[in-house]
Amino acid sequence: MSIARILWHHVRMEKNAVKASGKGILVPPGIAVRPVVRGDLDLRSEDAAALEPGQEIRVTFRLEYSQSKGWFEVAAFGIDRLDADLEVSGAFLRTVRVHAITKLGILAAVPEWAFQLAQLRNLRERGGLRSFPEFAPSDDDALLLTALIYRIAEISGENPALAVAESIGLKQRTATNWIQRARGAGYMTSTEHSASVRRVAESIKPFWSTHIEEDLDAMFQRNNLSREDVRALVERELAERDQPDGEASHGND
Repeated sequence: MSIARILWHHVRMEKNAVKASGKGILVPPGIAVRPVVRGDLDLRSEDAAALEPGQEIRVTFRLEYSQSKGWFEVAAFGIDRLDADLEVSGAFLRTVRVHAITKLGILAAVPEWAFQLAQLRNLRERGGLRSFPEFAPSDDDALLLTALIYRIAEISGENPALAVAESIGLKQRTATNWIQRARGAGYMTSTEHSASVRRVAESIKPFWSTHIEEDLDAMFQRNNLSREDVRALVERELAERDQPDGEASHGND
């Protein structure tokens, strides 16, 4: 991911609102989910291919959890072109990455520990959790982790079997076997494992933190930057976006 993309993601989360509401629903194996999510986000070309660099639109959406299906459905989705010189046509709408956009909202509906587990797929390039030599869960914990990753991906509208394989670092056939065993153990149908799932999620944190630190250090080295440099870039970007129209900074001009 480029520095520019990281900066934009940071600014985007600072400037936008995604809120989950409603009485929590407990879903297997013991994840509390808020059933309604409303989002109000700025988008650029990363999320709508028809946008030119620098163009920006605004989207609003509402997601609702379907208990019969076991995942969130898009109940409403709207676009405001703001100042962009474009028509919100059918052709334009087909370039909008609705699933990628609304997924931000879905992850706001689950607890923070579940959100972190959803990010484990980012470990696939290093070989998943099993790339850490010290990753050695008990058999029961491995099956519970499998069920957790599966259900979080399913809730998010992702391919759950692929999520298990990529997150843990398994061949697809092995992942399918683990999923079947987790289902046989009742982790896919019972909601009575809330305390255990939090414990398992907590045990994963050190591995994720190590990966983040290693990834950041590698990125900084590739771009000849320090953490202080990146922090300064983020602060400058935020300051420029907060200035009234016509008063944006022009560097040394």
